[in-house]
Amino acid sequence: MDLTQLYYFISVAKNRNFTATAAEFFVSQPCISHQIKALEQELEIDLFIRNTRSVELTAAGEIFLQDAKNIVDIMEQSKNKLKQNKGHAMSLSIAHLASPSHIFLPSIIKRFRMRYPNIKTNIYRQDAYQIAQSALAHRCDIYCSMSLDMIAVTSMTNKKIQADHYCLVTPKDHPVVRISIDYSKLAKEPFIFFNPEHAVTMHQQILQICNQLGFTPRITGTYNVYEDLLYAVESGFGITILPYRTKNYMNSSLTYSLLDVPNISADLSLAWEQEITNPAVPLFLDVFWEYMQEYPDQF
Repeated sequence: MDLTQLYYFISVAKNRNFTATAAEFFVSQPCISHQIKALEQELEIDLFIRNTRSVELTAAGEIFLQDAKNIVDIMEQSKNKLKQNKGHAMSLSIAHLASPSHIFLPSIIKRFRMRYPNIKTNIYRQDAYQIAQSALAHRCDIYCSMSLDMIAVTSMTNKKIQADHYCLVTPKDHPVVRISIDYSKLAKEPFIFFNPEHAVTMHQQILQICNQLGFTPRITGTYNVYEDLLYAVESGFGITILPYRTKNYMNSSLTYSLLDVPNISADLSLAWEQEITNPAVPLFLDVFWEYMQEYPDQF
């Protein structure tokens, strides 16, 4: 969902006509139809009743219309604040987990900085525990972290942006994964994990996974950051369990084998304060949703 789609939707609702909206925005009628259809698919509901003579809002469309107007109003207010603050320093701070966000977040931040060069953007790589503490202390504007950690911060608006499955991470040709995962051998293997203090949710989920698979992991070491943990696995210190998308984080000779536990997932969320006071926040969110729509395979 992006701001342009909302403008088109509001206009069609007002005009009750796709052609009139196309003329209003100087685009083709198929373009308007395509964008409205994409919006309906994302919302998983029909917004309009279409026939050969007119276009009418559905009951759901009536409800969404007010929300769409509110979103557009917030964006316009932010733009006005930016104009009023022109010449004054504005900033946006983003706290993020490195591994799950590295595929998309740098590109989004780059796009945001190009679009709003006068807004100073600060990025802070933190672990899940640090991000939760930063959110509780209102230190940053945007937080990208594990969904379960962010849901616990009740002052935040929390939107899940990515789901991932857990996998077994081993050196290549490890005996446990030569053909497929030999679950009967896992109990005897040395496991190395993130320090539980730095990744509470992930550690709890991994223990749940091991319990479902019928063994208790023999933990021989813990690490504070992804790089150290993956380096240790590559060096033969042990094997580990991580979200599957980790395989795209570093170039390594490791094997990532999906585990048969479909009911436990490592979800990633974007979060921000429910009461937005920084006008740069909705501008960044608009860029973020725009990017998500363009590159859905990254989410």
